[in-house]
Amino acid sequence: MRLRDTDPMPFGKYQGTPMANVPDSYLLWLYSKYKEQVAEGKEIRGDSHRVMLYIENFGVHNLKP
Repeated sequence: MRLRDTDPMPFGKYQGTPMANVPDSYLLWLYSKYKEQVAEGKEIRGDSHRVMLYIENFGVHNLKP
């Protein structure tokens, strides 16, 4: 199931916060961690995968550090 802006962040420091209200800097940090894991050959699954897709669908370039 795809995350929407109104869905709560499923884990971490901002767990329960609507996705649209999670700071861009946190989403960028998470995305960089996901990219490192993928580069190491690890598979991103579950809620982490849903958050990664949310970030990619929003557009990483649209996030402000």
